[in-house]
Amino acid sequence: MARNIVFALKNDFTGGINFRADQFQLADNESPGILNMEIDPRGGLFTRAGFQFKNTTQIGVSQSVWSPKELFFYDQPNGRLIMLSTGYNGVGQEGEVWHSTGGNFTRLNLAGPTDIDITNPNGASFTQWEDTLYFVGGSGNANAYKWLYPAANASTLTASGPTWQPYSAPTGGFCPRANIIRVHANKMFVANTYEDAVSYPNRLRWSHEGLAEDWAQEDYIDINAGGEGIRALAIVDGQLLIFKPNAVFLLMGYDNDNFQLVEISTIHGVEYPQQVAEGDGGVYFFDYPKGLFFYNRNGLQDIFNRIKPIIINDEVNSGQLDKITCSFVNQRLWLSMPYDPEPGASPPAFSCVNFVFDQSIGKFGAYTMLQTADEFGLVNGCDFRDSSDQNWHLLIHPTQKFVMFVDVYQDGLPAFIEDNVFVDGGITDQLFLTSYTTSWFYDNRYVQDKTFVSPNYVMKEVEVDTTVTVGIYYDFNSSAVGRTQTITLAPVVSGAVYGTGLYGTGTYGLSTVGPTIYKAGRLGRCRSIQLAFIGPTNTFGTAGRAWGVNSIAYKFKRRNIKA
Repeated sequence: MARNIVFALKNDFTGGINFRADQFQLADNESPGILNMEIDPRGGLFTRAGFQFKNTTQIGVSQSVWSPKELFFYDQPNGRLIMLSTGYNGVGQEGEVWHSTGGNFTRLNLAGPTDIDITNPNGASFTQWEDTLYFVGGSGNANAYKWLYPAANASTLTASGPTWQPYSAPTGGFCPRANIIRVHANKMFVANTYEDAVSYPNRLRWSHEGLAEDWAQEDYIDINAGGEGIRALAIVDGQLLIFKPNAVFLLMGYDNDNFQLVEISTIHGVEYPQQVAEGDGGVYFFDYPKGLFFYNRNGLQDIFNRIKPIIINDEVNSGQLDKITCSFVNQRLWLSMPYDPEPGASPPAFSCVNFVFDQSIGKFGAYTMLQTADEFGLVNGCDFRDSSDQNWHLLIHPTQKFVMFVDVYQDGLPAFIEDNVFVDGGITDQLFLTSYTTSWFYDNRYVQDKTFVSPNYVMKEVEVDTTVTVGIYYDFNSSAVGRTQTITLAPVVSGAVYGTGLYGTGTYGLSTVGPTIYKAGRLGRCRSIQLAFIGPTNTFGTAGRAWGVNSIAYKFKRRNIKA
């Protein structure tokens, strides 16, 4: 008896990555694996833009080990600069401060020149007051520092404690030695201080109102609960968020008379300042092993559940927690991780992926996973606007002495289709891997065999000949490829003729190249099916091509159910 062919469309990819061990529980729009593909909130996925070096000459640090810890946008009328700091690696391996107007970097020193040596393993902490940059290098530094560009050198601030400045006689030129500095509520705040030869890791201090360089001895709070040491500060809705290893506090109010300390959590915290990032409307922070959280006026939200199996399965190196960083770049949270999903593998000692979380995609936000062509995850980023008002989205390469820019598109397509890499003393372009795996499709009838005939794929436009390989898996077995198919795409800039692979003149972004309907070969007989799309690589096709998927149409015949 002839059986009708039925179909099911997959147009929604906005669930992003979900690493649940039981893939049967994944939603239709979720994926067990995405690599170097961006999720389009309107539907579909597409190749990310290539990562490129902002500086063309390596940053000339004298340290033997590259240890980037901080990137900061210093914005003032005489120039816009990228500030970078490395962390302390031991005696003779002190951290350094570097700056750039958008090209190569120059080291910032004191007059003399005298090196500014950073004693904090987490690097310098930067903040800006009016046009002046202030920074502290750790409680081990004898002074805090300030710099007003375009002066050639920074200058020191005398340590407050033992010398303090009463409100009746402010003098300027002072700042406590500290690990963290931040402007808030028309005051300068420092945390984790060193005063009069005594360390106060749990102390939060603030300056006089409107005076960044004058400090009264009595203006401080010691926050002893939540573990040893204030680890980070952030601002949420005009209030100061204070992070300790095992607690989070909120300093409410705006002056000495009404400051009030409120406990936000006594079970969450952070180990390193790089694990906190201010974002739109709130703050992201990573608390190992609990995961990634978002705090705003509505409270604390766990946004890590979908990828938490990487912690449960010991796929993140717990001995390298300082390699876990949070950066809010181009309105997305970039979480760098020393992660390796291979069974039995030892997780790496460096950041090797970025899990990028976009709150604007879907109902609950979505994750994708990005990795450089040389298989690293970028760290400690910021947004930067140059003197021509061009926006740049920057992160630091964890092992090469370069700042990289990301997310550059032209006419809706990636401006770069390969990554810059530094090999044998020179910069070259290299292909990065791309892939997307569907959730299992079983027509809500996993007990029933189905004969899957030729599916249709709506592929995003390509500008050059491109080959995509599809791996086909059967019956909830993701360990063995049942068969493979090849999708061969060619650029066309004309109207559509159904049946020859083109449909309409629909475009992605402003490109004049149209999407392609591709009819593939039969998928086979099974109860459930999963597809893994693998982008062009040296193994499966011509290297260096952008591609994407708009829709998948499964077509199949339902077979008799057997007892």
